[in-house]
Amino acid sequence: MRIRPENVYFVLVEPQTPGNVGAAARALKTMGFSNLVLVNPCDYLSPEARWLAHASEDILESARVVNSLEEAVAEMHFVVATTQRTRGLHLPYYTARELAEKAVPITAEHTVAVVFGREDSGLTNHELTFCDAISTIPAQVKHPSLNLAQAVMLYAYEFFQVAYGEERTYHWRLANRSQLEALYRHLRQSLEKIGFQPIDNWENFLMRFARLMGRANAEVRDVNVWHKILDEFDFYIKHLEEKIARLEKKTGK
Repeated sequence: MRIRPENVYFVLVEPQTPGNVGAAARALKTMGFSNLVLVNPCDYLSPEARWLAHASEDILESARVVNSLEEAVAEMHFVVATTQRTRGLHLPYYTARELAEKAVPITAEHTVAVVFGREDSGLTNHELTFCDAISTIPAQVKHPSLNLAQAVMLYAYEFFQVAYGEERTYHWRLANRSQLEALYRHLRQSLEKIGFQPIDNWENFLMRFARLMGRANAEVRDVNVWHKILDEFDFYIKHLEEKIARLEKKTGK
């Protein structure tokens, strides 16, 4: 599911702590977003804000500053208010993940705004009238709730996961049977060069090694690493054999 990050806006209503604004900017940039809108903010360009932004100062400097939430979302197509309090308004409700699943497709052609309230009091009921839906982060307890920057990080992360999660998931390249069998043969050949003999027999010994590789779900690159180790082992043995042969030739033995 693709997303157009340029169509996602994070709106902070009257943020009171510069550090929260800086940390929120850092969260946005980390997750690939850049649109920050500030309604009557504190000193969001203070040293504290810049320090917590940490390599995201460009998000702070390009932030759009407005006087009201109404002004902030006037051109937005889908506006969602985040809140931890139970509200009496009959607006559609989404968890953070549900919101991301709903909103990401909308960003293909329309703008989406996620609105965050004041650190101490959140959003007013009047401000909620400018929103199309509400979203809450489910939690074990209501107090303490996540602070502003943490909430921004969580929503940005959920949007990122819905949009790119499958792409960023690690894809295993497990070794197939022929690759594993080739490794077991290589191991036996290398050990036989130094006269190693299993306590019981080679079949059981290699089966125990195969069990180890099976529990590890060995990937192709893991098998290649083992081959590299054994190649170095073989090279060293060959070097010793050649050295011994030269000494024997020199001494006539």
